[in-house]
Amino acid sequence: MTPPSTRFAGRSALVTGGTSGIGLAAAQRLAEEGAAVLVLGRDPSRLDDALARLRARVPGARLDGANADVTDPAAMGAAAERAARLTGRLDVLVAAAGIDGEGRDVLDLAPANFARVMATNVNGMFNAAQAAARRMVADGRGGSIVLIASVNGLAAEPGFVDYNTSKGGAVLLARSMGRDLAGRGVRVNAVCPGYVRTPMTEAYLDDPAMVAAISAGIPLGRVADPAEIAAVIAFLASDEASYVTGSAIVVDGGRTA
Repeated sequence: MTPPSTRFAGRSALVTGGTSGIGLAAAQRLAEEGAAVLVLGRDPSRLDDALARLRARVPGARLDGANADVTDPAAMGAAAERAARLTGRLDVLVAAAGIDGEGRDVLDLAPANFARVMATNVNGMFNAAQAAARRMVADGRGGSIVLIASVNGLAAEPGFVDYNTSKGGAVLLARSMGRDLAGRGVRVNAVCPGYVRTPMTEAYLDDPAMVAAISAGIPLGRVADPAEIAAVIAFLASDEASYVTGSAIVVDGGRTA
């Protein structure tokens, strides 16, 4: 997929969960369109690998990386400030850091495991979004925040009460922050992907029979590539989506239509 423009030339972006999957694809897309990008990840080796891949794919891009945990509010504040230093302000946040659920029936799910998923997928997303929004409104120029939710936040998948609940929280976080921050020039939206080929899904998408069964329930007949989700993220982050806020955009090949 070829980026159509340099919509983000002179702008900066912070991408949490930017070392793999949708986050890495979003970082690449934003960099391809001219953004200076700060990539956040928890694992130092994965961060180094992601930055090397991005520099090879987008020669000349202005890239920075930092190890940080989204569950730490202070770390998110520091990340927002670091991203802003790339160009003088922070224009875009893509909050892609997240973990999968336990895949257990609700009666077998340990409260500690439910809390663990919520801590990253909801609290962590809030920490990143709040820190970014504070930095965006500091100079009165606003910005755009894109939260990575899921179709599981709109319709429950059996055996994933933890993941479903966390992604429902991400959708309502985008809607709530979108309303609260509209008057200060910060747009907040959620993207709700369906099945996407990422490290989180590779365990079952490596099984041809499983892929065939999943694809049979998708009108477009296939699972998505992360680059296809990144294209929607870039649109929402750009000025072309200037009248879009508080929305949850479904990108699932028609699965939930």
